[in-house]
Amino acid sequence: VSTQSTGIWAEFLHRKGEIFTDFELVKQEISIDTERVAGNTKGISAVPIHLKIFSNSTPNLTLIDLPGLTKVPVGGQPEDIETQIEQLVLSYVENENAIILAITPGNQDIATSDAIKVARKADPFGERTIAVITKVDLMERGAEAMNLLKGITLPVKLGLVGVVNRSQIDIEEGKTIKQALDQEEKYFSKNHPNLAMKMGTSYLSGRLSVILMGHVKKCLPGLRSRVSHMRGVQEATINDLGTTITKKGPAILELINTFCEEFRCVINGNSNNIQTTEISGGAKLFYIFQDTFGKALEEFDPMTGLTLSDVRHAVRNSMGTRPSLFVPEIAFEMLVKRQIGLLRDLCLRVVDLSYDELANTISVTCSRHFERFDNLKSAAMTSGINLLSERLAPTRQMVENLLNIEQGYINTNHPDFMYRYRAMSDRLKSSSEPSHDAASVSSMTSRISICDQRERTDSGKEIDHKLTKREREEVQMIEQLIVQYFTIIRKQLQDSIPKTIMFFMVAFLTKSLSSTLISELYVEEKFDELLQESELVRKKRERATKMLTALNEAQRVLSSLRDMPGL
Repeated sequence: VSTQSTGIWAEFLHRKGEIFTDFELVKQEISIDTERVAGNTKGISAVPIHLKIFSNSTPNLTLIDLPGLTKVPVGGQPEDIETQIEQLVLSYVENENAIILAITPGNQDIATSDAIKVARKADPFGERTIAVITKVDLMERGAEAMNLLKGITLPVKLGLVGVVNRSQIDIEEGKTIKQALDQEEKYFSKNHPNLAMKMGTSYLSGRLSVILMGHVKKCLPGLRSRVSHMRGVQEATINDLGTTITKKGPAILELINTFCEEFRCVINGNSNNIQTTEISGGAKLFYIFQDTFGKALEEFDPMTGLTLSDVRHAVRNSMGTRPSLFVPEIAFEMLVKRQIGLLRDLCLRVVDLSYDELANTISVTCSRHFERFDNLKSAAMTSGINLLSERLAPTRQMVENLLNIEQGYINTNHPDFMYRYRAMSDRLKSSSEPSHDAASVSSMTSRISICDQRERTDSGKEIDHKLTKREREEVQMIEQLIVQYFTIIRKQLQDSIPKTIMFFMVAFLTKSLSSTLISELYVEEKFDELLQESELVRKKRERATKMLTALNEAQRVLSSLRDMPGL
């Protein structure tokens, strides 16, 4: 490169390191690469051709040469070529950091200019648009042409510059660019002396340098801030993905310990990775205990599946050949045990829901914590869920035992039940007396009416035997006793079932998870397999590393701009 310091040379990105000093070869390479990318049917491609031109006589500019807008497909172009070109052009000019050169022929009506139309679509107020009028030598003379060149007809904030380029005949005759620039300068000096200082290719080049410098100065603080932020993001990504592991044994121990600690934190609610989209972990278990299970218990009707006929038959069968003087306890116990048994499915269901949430917590925590190592993630997930599965059967059995305990002994001396039972027994004793107060008669009449409505079997046949007044009171009293005792059992289960799940499943899991994973995974023969990185993580690290390298270079360039005049 140093040997070309006194001349002009070029370099293509797709042929990096190869220097071109003959610009005829540069033109040929552009044509060859265009056909390679877009084909030989005059098609277009969004893939750019990167070309750097080095010269000590040109300003520092970055130009993007976009395809000319066209209306009618030619050659082998597709029918929607106009739409394709416009979308491609807009993808560049809509960038707020881009300066738009709207190039329009001077011998064309400016009102029909496609370039101006697209520029206004991307830059409605013309704040980053500079208009370039070509073929000024072919424009009609007059006030209209002067108003256009002065920027009156087409006001844009960055100005308007007229140029006179080489014609096709000039190119074929071998007129050089220097000769063309000299001829252009003579033309403006002769035909537009008042505007000559602000017209021509040389002025346009200098003007673009000034505009670019001002634009860079305006955008520089934002660019620096954005690059700094992006560097921080990429550095954090690389840090999260980790570096190459040399001591694999200690690494596995650390990963297991941090995973178990994270699992405990998720259960206890003090995790650093708290979800904001849904409840999970310990919060989900609390929701299952209080909202799902608690609400289901509260809404469960103590008399579910129990008809008046069932109660009456139970009362009569419990008396045998002799009527009881008081409420028959045998009938009450038999019926209340039956109702308690109906809660079995509901209690076991909450065990299954808790198991599912714990298994999901293990899976989610493993996926997040062991993202880098697929094999380790899969092994830890399997071990954790197997350990949890071992506790499912004992937990279900304990819940079964709790229900069996409640069914095995009906404690009528329970403090919350005993006083109600005695009050109802006293009431039944007094029912043999001839008088009742108005409230008792009204209440009993209402209850009898309800009982009469329920005195129909499912088949629709009426019960043959009418209830005596004594039977009505007994049936009513047993139903009320069942409701009262069932309420006590419901409260006890609402407290004991969550405690059982927490002790048999949650506490055991948080206590034993670490030792189980260490015993199953901390095996030297498995280290290499468990710590094999996933392909996804490897690719993410490569992308992040390349991006960080590019951002470091961008930051270096932006820092160097501080030393440039005007910045």
